[in-house]
Amino acid sequence: MFSCQDSDDLTAETVIENLAAAIDASTVSRFNVGRSHIWDSTSRAIKRKNFTPESSIYVKFMDDIGNQEGAIDLGGPRREFLQLLMEHLSSYSSLFFGPKHSRHVNYLSSGMYLLNNSTFPHCGTLE
Repeated sequence: MFSCQDSDDLTAETVIENLAAAIDASTVSRFNVGRSHIWDSTSRAIKRKNFTPESSIYVKFMDDIGNQEGAIDLGGPRREFLQLLMEHLSSYSSLFFGPKHSRHVNYLSSGMYLLNNSTFPHCGTLE
């Protein structure tokens, strides 16, 4: 996992490089996700016993009745998944508050709810 000892000189590029270096490309965590249920699908994948946050992510999109879409994950489905997930978390969850283009982490108002339903831990797992 990523750790930082001196955050004064920390840049976004350094954080991304350190996170990328921690990924074990020889293992894969599979995500079968539905676009209309992005958080539920993600949460279910993270709760699996074989999920490890250091693994690469392989994404397959499913329709609402469970049929797989034909796309092979060479990066595109993974990017779309992460984009949809971040969009959902910033727009529809209570993790953030404020205007749409200037949202902030919501530490207080529903913190106990978020901790109790595993939202914070699951989001942190995806760093």
